[in-house]
Amino acid sequence: MSHKGPDAATACRAIAQAAEREAFANRMGLRLLEVEPGACRVEMVPGEDMTNLFGTVHGGALFSLLDEAFQIACNSHGVTAFALNLSVTYVSSAKPGERLVAEAHEVALTRRTASYHIRVTRDSGEVVATAQALAYRLGTPVPFLDPSG
Repeated sequence: MSHKGPDAATACRAIAQAAEREAFANRMGLRLLEVEPGACRVEMVPGEDMTNLFGTVHGGALFSLLDEAFQIACNSHGVTAFALNLSVTYVSSAKPGERLVAEAHEVALTRRTASYHIRVTRDSGEVVATAQALAYRLGTPVPFLDPSG
């Protein structure tokens, strides 16, 4: 059995549709911009309700953005995957109302694990945060994948 899963277009379409319905992502204002096998882009425009004690975007909000990009990228092959580790480096602060984009890229893929690099940037291209992530792959199709394609 291949460690890639179903055909790429079917898997990416399924993950995009599932992401649109995801309650937490909708609550956080996370929006999928693009997905392809092993990679994706997710945006967030954090509001005033996502600030920390200093009036900048809370690290937890940034983590949620990174984690959403990781979740989508590691499941984009149509094989169920879960986070084992997500290590974040916060590089610069972000302000509420500022558009932030997380880009996740697959670094390595095996039958049971996959690793990713994720970075969050603002529209100017300046890096806000980076992450290294490791996923465990169950080897089963994602539950929302329509077998009829």
